[in-house]
Amino acid sequence: MWTERRSLLKLTAAAGIALSGLLAPVVAQAADKVKLRLDWVFGSEHAPIFLALERGYFRDEGIDVDLLPGEGSSVTVKLVGNRDAEFGYATADQILIGAQRGLDLVATAVVLQQNPTAFIFKTSQNIKDVKTDLYGKTIGVQLKSNTGRQWEAMKKDLKLDPAKLREVPADGALVAMIASNRIDVGVGFYFNDALKLRATGEDVSWILFEDLGMKMYSTSLLTNPALVKEKPDLVKRFTRAFLKGWQAAIDDPKAAYEAFIKANPSTDKVYAELKLPEVLKLTQSPDVKQNGLGHSTAAAWESLQAQLIAMEMMKDKTDISKVFTNDFLK
Repeated sequence: MWTERRSLLKLTAAAGIALSGLLAPVVAQAADKVKLRLDWVFGSEHAPIFLALERGYFRDEGIDVDLLPGEGSSVTVKLVGNRDAEFGYATADQILIGAQRGLDLVATAVVLQQNPTAFIFKTSQNIKDVKTDLYGKTIGVQLKSNTGRQWEAMKKDLKLDPAKLREVPADGALVAMIASNRIDVGVGFYFNDALKLRATGEDVSWILFEDLGMKMYSTSLLTNPALVKEKPDLVKRFTRAFLKGWQAAIDDPKAAYEAFIKANPSTDKVYAELKLPEVLKLTQSPDVKQNGLGHSTAAAWESLQAQLIAMEMMKDKTDISKVFTNDFLK
């Protein structure tokens, strides 16, 4: 009698263990749900993020990401600062400007290390030295864009004579104005405007402001310091998955392009394919080579802040030590 009862207990226990194994996935901890707000509408400059989603890098970190298009970096930083999105992808200048205006923001990774603003022109314009070759040219400037402010600063840096320059507004029409020869040179983001022209078959060239000495951090991953304080492990896991996607795209641009096209089949494929490798180039810098993808320095942030104040895009300094961190790259 005792033997039978003991055997029955063993069978019951074994069944319980087996059942608990079957139920384990059901009671597993739920993924952290977060919103990632981009700087602009979906484009192939975001392909590494789509690759990270496709390969499950966020899922592997226990994160469920709601990827949302943006309406400009200035809007994105407000949403993150107001905690309407846990994470954002926005330009470093807008992060600084937002912080100076009282928004709580911190960049956890500077993805695009170089300034994409450039002089854009048809190659037939034969512009080699902007200190002399811009004279006599009609220059299209986007007055409502940050590139317009950078142009004003560049004129001073290069000591260009305003009397010898012909400038016209080109907001929202830069590409069309270059294509139709209404302007000889445009000031814009080269991976947007120049490559749109190249995608239509135009032979275009560009000279980066970065190469003329106007070095600026560009698009970065950011969050709210309150989230860092409340859930530092979430911020670390998210940053790790985010950068893993970027590194995977650098290692295999074709895979990133295909992931983006799969998610956005109606996009201009020629333009998207031209843009992605140019964007990936901007992730590199001597600092990144030494310290890894996404790393930034206080000196470079201070330099950016000084330039923004000189361009009258910021009134006063903000505490740089609170605006960026490399802690989540480790």
